[in-house]
Amino acid sequence: MARVNGSKSIQSTRNYRLFGRSDRNRELAVGSHKKLYASMKRYGFLRCFPVVCVRDANKHLVVKDGQHRLAFAEELGLPVHYIVVDVDFDVAEVVGTTVTWKLKDYAQLYATHGKSDYAEGIGFAERHGLPLGTAFALLAGTTTFSNVQNAFREGEFRIREQPWADAVASLYTMMLGVSRELRTARFIEACMAVCRVEEFDADRLLRCAKRCREKLGAYSTRDAYLDMLEEVYNFGQKSLVGLKTLAVAAMRARTLGRAGG
Repeated sequence: MARVNGSKSIQSTRNYRLFGRSDRNRELAVGSHKKLYASMKRYGFLRCFPVVCVRDANKHLVVKDGQHRLAFAEELGLPVHYIVVDVDFDVAEVVGTTVTWKLKDYAQLYATHGKSDYAEGIGFAERHGLPLGTAFALLAGTTTFSNVQNAFREGEFRIREQPWADAVASLYTMMLGVSRELRTARFIEACMAVCRVEEFDADRLLRCAKRCREKLGAYSTRDAYLDMLEEVYNFGQKSLVGLKTLAVAAMRARTLGRAGG
C-alpha cells in the first residue's frame, strides 16, 4: 500500500460503527474480492495493511482506502487496524500508482522463502529461454499456466512432471537451433503434444529438420505445427509415422485420464 504523508500510529478497534464511507471511493463489490476474503479468513486482519482514514468536518472517521477489508473484518468478527491521516488524498490516484505483481515477483518471493519448486522453476525457464508461465506449466505437467496459476500465486506450486518438461524444453531448444521462426507459443504446444507420444524419436526429428529447413515456418495454430512436424519427421524416411494423429490422441487420452482420475 502506498505511504501517505501525515500518517499516525496504527490503532485497532472492533467498533465498526466508527467508520463512514467516502463518496469518492469505489462502490463495495464484495463478490469481486473473494481472494481477499479468503486471505483474511486464513490470516486475520494483517496489521501491516491498515485501513486508511481521514476525519471529516465533524471529526468522524471516513475510510479512504480499505473499505473491503473493513467489511470483511466486520463479517468475520476481526479487529480493524486503521490509521488516521492528515491529507484528504484521492484514493484512485494513490492506489493507481501501485505496481501489479508479475509472475517473477511471486516466484522469487517463494524461492527466497525456501520453496525449492519455485527456485527450480526459475532456473528451468532461464536455461531453456522459456516464458516463466510456460516453464511452470510444463513442470506441472499441463499445457497452460492458467491451470496452475492459483496454486502458483498462493505458494502451493509443485513440480509434477520433470521428465516430460525436460523433453519438451529440450526439443523446443534444439528445433530453435535449426530455425528461429519456431519461437512461438503454438510451436511449444506442438512440442508438448509430440512429447506425449511414447515412440516419438526427437533425434530423428532433428536430423530430418536439418535436411529440410525450408519446410520449417511459422503457423498460427498448434495443429498446423503438428502437420509440419509430421511432414518433417517423415522426410526421406522409409517408415512413415502419423505423428499428428498419435500426438492428438495422446493429449486427448491424458485429458480424459485426468478428468476420470
